[in-house]
Amino acid sequence: MNTPLTKSLDEYIGERCAEEPGFRVSVEEEMIQLKMQDMLHIARETAGLTQKQVAERMHVNRSFVSRLENHPQDMRLSTFQRYACAVGMRAELALHA
Repeated sequence: MNTPLTKSLDEYIGERCAEEPGFRVSVEEEMIQLKMQDMLHIARETAGLTQKQVAERMHVNRSFVSRLENHPQDMRLSTFQRYACAVGMRAELALHA
């Protein structure tokens, strides 16, 4: 028998989704946030910039950039575009079926 400590993540998510249908949406939203955090960090590091340098380019303080990178879930599209520009990239928006 699988205990909570020996279950795979997929098994755990599957069981929780069976018990609570909205759980999958919560997991997917969290995964999007984690991917966005990773994307922002990688973009900045690839550009060879510090948070302070990005902040200067965006005309904001370093703590604002830190919040963007660590909690991007409610970032405005315009802010995302400014961040991309600050790290020398271009933001694109796509919808997928």
